[in-house]
Amino acid sequence: MTKHMTGQLSWLTLFTLLFCIVIYHVPMSASTHVPNPNFQPAARLSPHCRHSSRVSPTLLRLRGAGDSDSKAKEALAEKELGNEAYKQKDFDQAIKHYEKAAELDPTSMVYLNNIAAALFGQGKYEECIKKCQEAIQVGKEHRSDFKDIARAHARCGNACAKLGRLEEAIKHYDNSLVEFKDGNVELKRKETIRQKDEIDKAAYLDPAKAEEHRQNGNAFFKDGKWSDAIKEYSEGVRRDPDNHLIYSNRAQTYIKVMDFGSALRDCEKCLELKPDFPRAYARKATVQLLCKQTHKAKETVELGLAKAPEDPELKEARAKQPAPQVLLMPLSRSTARCNRVSWELDFRQKNRAKEAMKDPGIQQIMSDPVMRQDPRVKKNIDLLVAADTATRRAINQSNISFDTFPKHDIRTFRADKGDCSDSRHDQTG
Repeated sequence: MTKHMTGQLSWLTLFTLLFCIVIYHVPMSASTHVPNPNFQPAARLSPHCRHSSRVSPTLLRLRGAGDSDSKAKEALAEKELGNEAYKQKDFDQAIKHYEKAAELDPTSMVYLNNIAAALFGQGKYEECIKKCQEAIQVGKEHRSDFKDIARAHARCGNACAKLGRLEEAIKHYDNSLVEFKDGNVELKRKETIRQKDEIDKAAYLDPAKAEEHRQNGNAFFKDGKWSDAIKEYSEGVRRDPDNHLIYSNRAQTYIKVMDFGSALRDCEKCLELKPDFPRAYARKATVQLLCKQTHKAKETVELGLAKAPEDPELKEARAKQPAPQVLLMPLSRSTARCNRVSWELDFRQKNRAKEAMKDPGIQQIMSDPVMRQDPRVKKNIDLLVAADTATRRAINQSNISFDTFPKHDIRTFRADKGDCSDSRHDQTG
């Protein structure tokens, strides 16, 4: 019973307290909130009311709107003035305008780039490089356009190239191309690399060391170490590219390793440097013989002998040339009782003729209809005989019928003289 009464009293007390609060609070709040007839709501700021006359200048300065726009316009105006002075090559005045523009808008790297361009025009390359580096740093901090950063790197590379620091210039060109691909920058980079290679090559020249490498190559050649000899000769060529002896020695080594193309190029380079060097003619003729170009080998030997008639190597090269073939032309059926009459040349002769026909000079001679009326006919015939094609031409165009000749006839054709002589032989066996 006591517990029940205590619960009722607690609820009654709570209800009484809430009722009193409501009764006494409403009149007080109503009495304090009296509407003011002169009250006006505050103006709401919007992006379009920055330049409105209703907004106070103090509020705009706090927001940083009006000053930034006006300073940017002033900076652009200064830039235009600087450009006009730059076109007239008044670089000092242009730099003043660009510097003022940079002060008005320190977040733009364009004005720093323009200052660097004016410094470059004045020939102050060191200051130009520093200003370009400053512009690149500002551009990266404020996320400028890639083209502007690339332009700063390229101008920095141009200044380094003017100072002779070609390797540094190439690095700046590479950085510029990473930011933006520009064809003019690529051309400048290639030209700078070419200049650097030429300077490095000129600094590497040393005739004394070239002769030392040549002697080392000769020692390796005598020991049969062809690869090591070629390396020494090649190093000697880099040290002294005008030494004809190194080319001649390397050509002989290339012949040993059967690199005939390289050997021929070295022989021709040797003759270009020293046209009266007989050993180069001999080695060139050897290469041509190994390449089955007999007619060219004969011509090379003749040129060499004209300059050095008593040179032993040229005489040896001439002796290596195959002798003119003497062809037996059977003109009756009785000469080939067991086998049908046919014209066959040996394997080497066929290959030699095949290689000779690849030569445009031989093809032109063979297709000339008035060759025998030309005063140069003797030289052409000698060239054809050396190539071993005159005999084939005569055979293919003769259209000889063997039945028209009497029995027991053999006609001997001498390719070296180009004539035919008849002889009688007993062919009973």
